[in-house]
Amino acid sequence: MTFPLMHGYDYINVVAQLDPVAAVRDRELGERILQYPKILPAGSPNFGHAVQIGKEWRIGSLGSDDPSAARYGLAMDLRTAAAEEKDPETAEAMLAAAGRLDPEEGEQLAKDEWEIVDRRYRIIRVEKFVLIGDRVMEPPRSTDADLAGDELLRGHLIDPPAPCGQWEAQLRLNLVARMPVPGTVPDLVRAEARHAIQTHPGVVLLPPTFIVVETDGDSWAPITGGDDPAEARDRLARHFTDLLPRLREFQGDPAAPAELAEWTALATEIRSAPGHHITARGREFRTVRVSRMLRLGRDGPEAPRPCDQERYGLTGATEA
Repeated sequence: MTFPLMHGYDYINVVAQLDPVAAVRDRELGERILQYPKILPAGSPNFGHAVQIGKEWRIGSLGSDDPSAARYGLAMDLRTAAAEEKDPETAEAMLAAAGRLDPEEGEQLAKDEWEIVDRRYRIIRVEKFVLIGDRVMEPPRSTDADLAGDELLRGHLIDPPAPCGQWEAQLRLNLVARMPVPGTVPDLVRAEARHAIQTHPGVVLLPPTFIVVETDGDSWAPITGGDDPAEARDRLARHFTDLLPRLREFQGDPAAPAELAEWTALATEIRSAPGHHITARGREFRTVRVSRMLRLGRDGPEAPRPCDQERYGLTGATEA
């Protein structure tokens, strides 16, 4: 089956009048771009899958750390969809694809695109970044609560020509030609990034995620995260009351009562501290906003790059 090309993949539709909520969000983005003008990579890419039906692309799921895990996630979704599918032939095709992506025996088929009747499934690559200014990373925005939704972005519409404000347009333009800093990655990774700019010149922004870092002078270390600032804070508190004690028990070195008491007091102060810059028991933590972007080309969202596959010992997409 021939699938339509993605309309407006390289088009940014800037409008003068946004709806009130979108206007506030764009204005706050502008304030943050001025306050945090630099873009810093936020770790390795994230992976998931998207589904095309007709002209429309929607995210099926995100949250995988590598292409292989995203394929397993697609297999799970295909099996779920097959159980609800009324057409026996479509259900059979879904189960057949799932069986290749997540076989009971043998290796996974490293294939990143599947056409099943009127639907096209593709493993996609999402890049993460943070805005930074004066050695401080961007905290959550007041408008982030409006973006709360499914943690895996299930069903999120990929709509590049959707109306946007001037500041979103500016950020998307800043991201179009973004490349890894020389010396921070192998030359091949930079070459693939340069190629992606040519093949997938469009950029859309996705709802953010959040991490909590512990700061010590100019250094910082990530501890945990969440899909919204409140969840990130709660996970930070539970890091000390749940995770650390269990980890110490697993390592055969149970925490002493004094350590447990210290961690409990630390968690209590974390939960009661106001704002996103948390000081508790002499330690400093910050909640950081992690933005996400998806590259688009004429044929739709970007799939994993060869280096993404090789990094995990895979050979890339193969034919069935």
